[in-house]
Amino acid sequence: MLDIEKAKIEFKKYISNYDLKNPDIERKVGHSYRVAEISKKIAKSLNLSVEEIEVAILIGLLHDIGRFEQQTKYRTYDDISSIDHGKLGVEILEENNYVRNYIKDDKYDNIIKTSIYNHNKYDIEKGLDDKTLTFCKIIRDSDKLDILYEAIEIFWEKNVKITDDITKKVLGDFKDGRQILNQDKKTQLDRVISIISFIFDIYYQESFKIIKENDYINKIMDKFEIQDENVKEQFNEIRSIANNYVEDKIKNME
Repeated sequence: MLDIEKAKIEFKKYISNYDLKNPDIERKVGHSYRVAEISKKIAKSLNLSVEEIEVAILIGLLHDIGRFEQQTKYRTYDDISSIDHGKLGVEILEENNYVRNYIKDDKYDNIIKTSIYNHNKYDIEKGLDDKTLTFCKIIRDSDKLDILYEAIEIFWEKNVKITDDITKKVLGDFKDGRQILNQDKKTQLDRVISIISFIFDIYYQESFKIIKENDYINKIMDKFEIQDENVKEQFNEIRSIANNYVEDKIKNME
């Protein structure tokens, strides 16, 4: 029904149509493979069937398939100024029934497409059945976990000196346990905090364990040297809130 290795070969064939020497394209290739592996780990933790685990891996592999066309055409990954890459990904899979190149049976088509469509939205659409909702949650967790990893390994160098502040709305939303909206990010610290705020949209205990085991929050925040003492105090408060939140989620999900 589903051969993951063949699916990876097809994915490799698809991305060969793009400039793999472009660092932005190259980054999304690595991201896609890592998200597939994270999805596998989360799906296993939920005791899904072997077939369902393979579907979760496939969704992870394909969740950003729209990014390659987006970057090539618009030279950006900003959905607001270009195109919704989740929606574009679904359109790519639907064109000429391209999804059949990855999975022969069509019984998971709705789950695959719905998960890809919803992976980049602020909220998951309402009215989904429990099974589809599970896969949507897996890919959203996996995607955010790898972005946390990228924040450490790719986005920022070590010892970044920061002279700007944290905007009032971003600070308030974080303290209230809300994920930061893209349009509310005004400063570099706002962008850092928006990534940390991913924790407020994580669903599974396994995901929180991965965050803790890899020390993602501290490793991201340790990259920055805050110059203003008041802002440094706010930043440290965010660190404390975030780490305590992750600890509490792990304990309460036992």
